[in-house]
Amino acid sequence: MGEAKLRREAMRKRLFEQVEGWTFPPSPWEKALFEEVVALPAFRARRMPAEDLAWMRMPANHCHANARWYEANDWTGQSRAVVGWWVQGSDLVLHSLLTNGHEYMCITPSSLEETEIIFIPDPQIEWIEGDGQLSAKRNGQLIGLGIRRYPALTIAMHEIMRSRLERGMDPHSASEFSPDELEHLMREHLSSEEFAAIGRSGSA
Repeated sequence: MGEAKLRREAMRKRLFEQVEGWTFPPSPWEKALFEEVVALPAFRARRMPAEDLAWMRMPANHCHANARWYEANDWTGQSRAVVGWWVQGSDLVLHSLLTNGHEYMCITPSSLEETEIIFIPDPQIEWIEGDGQLSAKRNGQLIGLGIRRYPALTIAMHEIMRSRLERGMDPHSASEFSPDELEHLMREHLSSEEFAAIGRSGSA
């Protein structure tokens, strides 16, 4: 199998895992937590340049391990791993990055190629160890990939991604939605008030 095909299949596997991680049933706990988190202070976090991340061999999709490793190996002793929420549209993604006490920096590669992200530190998240792995917990509940403002919309989008992947669509295209497709999904899965709010904010 060629290298390009291996990368494509690895991406397909990650997208299937993403689908599973974002299609969990909605709950009052998630709704209450989302409202609590969005009331916390949010900050702009710089993303370390891609060439520096490549030189450091930081793996994608391992932000928590990356941040803990950097803290443990920072010869200056100034870096601290911080866990919180990466704001991605209407979803909040569980994420870890670094702080030196003055600014935040993300050290995990991303295909989104942004130079900065919006990050909400959350000191109430705790790490629980079990079976040799760490899991995040907040308000007595384990946290998966993140939490959703509009669960029905996020689930619908990921179920379409699942269907596309199962039909063999290229994984680079499976998560792409045209403006018309997004509008149709929002009209179908949001209330009129929610649809109007997204229209004013400019993002789902």
